[in-house]
Amino acid sequence: MARVVIIGASIGGLPAAYEARALLDEKHTVTVISNVESFHFVPSNPWVAVGSRKRKDISFALGPVLEKKRVEFVHATADRIEPEQNRVMTSKGEVP
Repeated sequence: MARVVIIGASIGGLPAAYEARALLDEKHTVTVISNVESFHFVPSNPWVAVGSRKRKDISFALGPVLEKKRVEFVHATADRIEPEQNRVMTSKGEVP
C-alpha cells in the first residue's frame, strides 16, 4: 500500500492530490497537509479589490472538498520531513 503525502493545498498541491487519487486505487492513501483550512484562489484577488467578487466567491473550506475527493486532510504545519523513517512530522505530530 502506498501513501502519498502532499504538503501544501494551493494551486500546485490540490491538482497533485486530485491526480494522485485518480491514478491510485482505493488501497492507497493520498493525504494533503496544509497550515490553512481554506483554499483561496489568489489570481482572483484583483476582482475582490474592485468589488466584482466577494472573498467567499474565490475561497472554500478544504476539508469537505478533499473528503469528497477521497483525499485525507491534515490541518497542521509540516515541521519536518524524515525520509529515512518515511514520515512527516507536523505541529500535531506524525502524519498517521
